[in-house]
Amino acid sequence: MSAGNESSGRAPDPVRSLRWREKVGPPIDPARLERILLVVLDNLGDLVFSSALLDPIARAAPRARIDVWCKDYTEPIARLLPRVGRVIAADPFWDRAPGRGKGSFATFVRSLAEVRRGRYELALLASSQWRAALAVRAAGIPLRVGLARHRSAAWLTHALPAADVDRPVLAELGRILGPLGIAPGALAYRLDATLLAQPRARIAEKLGHTAPVALHAFASKLGRCMHLDAWMDLAHALRADGRMVLWIGSPRELAELRARLANAEDWMWSDRLGEDGLQGLAAMLSECAAFVGNDSGPLHVAGALGVPCVGVFAPGQPERTFPQGIGPWRLIARPSPEGLGASDVLPAVRALLAERDDDAHGSV
Repeated sequence: MSAGNESSGRAPDPVRSLRWREKVGPPIDPARLERILLVVLDNLGDLVFSSALLDPIARAAPRARIDVWCKDYTEPIARLLPRVGRVIAADPFWDRAPGRGKGSFATFVRSLAEVRRGRYELALLASSQWRAALAVRAAGIPLRVGLARHRSAAWLTHALPAADVDRPVLAELGRILGPLGIAPGALAYRLDATLLAQPRARIAEKLGHTAPVALHAFASKLGRCMHLDAWMDLAHALRADGRMVLWIGSPRELAELRARLANAEDWMWSDRLGEDGLQGLAAMLSECAAFVGNDSGPLHVAGALGVPCVGVFAPGQPERTFPQGIGPWRLIARPSPEGLGASDVLPAVRALLAERDDDAHGSV
């Protein structure tokens, strides 16, 4: 304890102290497991990050079926997770999903009952909320592994020190595999694009079988986004390079952009390709030559599909949530959006596109 804490006269914070204490439960032999539940009651990016755990789990527990418990709005992407059997989905009653209110208590209890009927032997909690840990305990799952945070350790059988927010997400998330004796090595998140064959074919036809550059100018926190004028300058520069541009966003976001962009009908828009929802978004991204976007869920979906990505962090947490998928990536990090323009981003986009073009020519 620091001298400052000693002089304050306050008792140690039990939640803070859990950061430094590991709760070790009974030994876990993954080769004997038959039913594993991955719990990701968080937002889209968190679900994508958790996909990196699935291959190491499947290799260590070859007999086990791996299911996922996730938010309702992320379910379409959960169905693209490799090696996953069943998806149980409900928005938690204690948390808001983007564009939605808090989940229904009754709906969440029904999903809890479904989890209980699954008779899982092990739950791996990618979610660190204490209510998620309590829900898994209430579902009767005997082995519960997660990172300790906000009183969650009380409901876990194996509680690991809390995540270090200055380290990459996957480096920290991979620690929950330790109690299974798994040393995961370098992790990368990925989604299974083969499950999108039909919508991808429809989108490719509408795009004239030309791979566009996807631009996503939005994020949940607008104060961390590069300004729309800079995004429009970037789009014009890419068009001058002979690249097709596809604007990505919600109908409301894209309506705002169309109102500001001259000759809006001359551009491609994700909400006019006829593929709705997050699986539609994933299908569009999988057909793109590159993705450029602010720090948000779609950036990580693109990277998980192997699409070359440029992440724009202004500021965000680039040391923690940089792209960590199976595709190549570049990072633009600034302390604020002020002064950040197309000229700062364009060289990284061009470099990734040149690499992609070289790979395509080399494979012919």
